[in-house]
Amino acid sequence: MRWWPFGRRTERRTIAWQDVWGSGADAEHLRGDSMNVALSLVPVYAATRLIADSVASLPLETYRRAGDTRTRITDPALIADPTAFGTTFDWVHRAVTSLALRGNAYGLVTSTDRSGTPSRIEWLHPDEVSIEQDDTAYAPRWYWRGRLLESAAFVHIPGFTLPGKVKGLSPIAAYKNAVEIGLYAQRFGRDWFVNGSTPAAVLETTEEVTQDQAKVIKDRFKNAAKGREPVALGLGVTYKPISVPAEESQFLATIRATKTDIANIYGIPPELIGGETGSSMTYANVEQQKIMLVTYALRSYLTKIETAVSRLLPRPQYVRFNADAVLRADTKTRYEAHHLALTDGWKSKDEVRAEEDLPPLPNGEGTKYAPILPTQPARVPPAGGTQ
Repeated sequence: MRWWPFGRRTERRTIAWQDVWGSGADAEHLRGDSMNVALSLVPVYAATRLIADSVASLPLETYRRAGDTRTRITDPALIADPTAFGTTFDWVHRAVTSLALRGNAYGLVTSTDRSGTPSRIEWLHPDEVSIEQDDTAYAPRWYWRGRLLESAAFVHIPGFTLPGKVKGLSPIAAYKNAVEIGLYAQRFGRDWFVNGSTPAAVLETTEEVTQDQAKVIKDRFKNAAKGREPVALGLGVTYKPISVPAEESQFLATIRATKTDIANIYGIPPELIGGETGSSMTYANVEQQKIMLVTYALRSYLTKIETAVSRLLPRPQYVRFNADAVLRADTKTRYEAHHLALTDGWKSKDEVRAEEDLPPLPNGEGTKYAPILPTQPARVPPAGGTQ
């Protein structure tokens, strides 16, 4: 027989699990640095939602500073109605989401008042904005969808920035590997159940199997497995499962570790998104957990947005988030705090009533900052005598 190397068919006696279900090489669909893909990972979505919801739900208030005094003033258009697409909550939420996922918020001024102060800013998708010179030694030039942006109509709020850089560091790009590990673990969990809780198996026969026959066998097996029915494979093919329990493959441990890693990236108490602290530390109450959330996760977002928006307003106006809204205590604790503030004289009754959504007292009775003096007990004269 003449040897002919071209087109020679190799004998096949086994059909691997990868031949049936595929090799799982779908890295393009599981890219951890993609915003949409990263958000499909539960801990990333949970962390982003927690931060964006918490910041956007805080009242954004406008003040005017005069020396050491600050006065609450009517919110300008930029705060009261900053976007054509939703409310102030939606506007702040978009900015925080962009910061949390991409490390930058990019805004385009779409409207100004008579003095030239921005009255509306629309946040751009961060993946559509690029910088020509990401270096503080140069004047950066920003582009949106390939078009040069004028500096007067462009607002940039960077998140975590490296020395010498202008653009903020993207958390999901910097920790791409951690996100992708979580995505693969999540994908594994899905396949674990979709494929009948069998992550690997071999269809084996002692006979030669052609490509066409292999395809028929695979199709029979897959169709029967999906319907959880018995299957007749033929050609002496036997099914040999290679069962790997989920806990032995560290599936559950990986899921937990991913939640904790994502929480650490965003400075969130891990328990808030299903992670673990890794120590025996517990929180005494919900209020302490909220303080940790504001201190380690929200504070940087609050400060960056306050600073950026205040720069757009005419001096000496500035904006400030009222973080007390997220730290709102239970009724008894709140009332005790009000009593202390009134007793020490550093809050008026009207200010306390405003915090409780109550109207001011009539005739200006609640505007005073007078400390409440403790009541002196009446003196009782001694028995049988005079005072």
